[in-house]
Amino acid sequence: MKQEIGQIVVNHAHCDQPLLDLFVALSGVTSGTANILVQSLNLKAGSMTKAILDMAKMRGTGLHPDILGRLTTAISDYRKLSLLRNEVAHWQWSPSPDGTQAAEVSNIMRRDADGSVVSKEFTLHQLKQLSVGLIATFSALDLCARLTPYSDFPEQAMKQVFANLDNVSTKVKDALLALPEPSAEELP
Repeated sequence: MKQEIGQIVVNHAHCDQPLLDLFVALSGVTSGTANILVQSLNLKAGSMTKAILDMAKMRGTGLHPDILGRLTTAISDYRKLSLLRNEVAHWQWSPSPDGTQAAEVSNIMRRDADGSVVSKEFTLHQLKQLSVGLIATFSALDLCARLTPYSDFPEQAMKQVFANLDNVSTKVKDALLALPEPSAEELP
């Protein structure tokens, strides 16, 4: 589980580059100017995703509708997965009972209405799903960033590009989630 937690943090960090690329492509500023804006305004991913969606919607007919649709979905997925990533990375983990592939996490800074600490359980499978979800989201964000300047793509070609992404993402997800856990003898 520790290994998967680390992979989630890594996969989430990989999403920063396509978000910055989208910011550059949609704002029309140079990457240097975008870097200055991000640093000077202390933009975090949450505010950056809002700016990206606002700029994409502002472009209206200048952005291919398939790109806008995919971008909206990818950012929605990113936001949901980021919330889970934050729980995984920042909440307090309790030790797993021997022989289980699950652990409880809690956040002492958050309380329920009755005053009890907010907690939840993550299984190893849920952590893997989150990790793989971040890989798929990175791919979708990156593809949208690469396609944004080419909004004059023929409709059928654009649909095929996204169909290919869906096909590959499904294969990657299925393959990664089907990998067996290494046996104790294989572990260092």
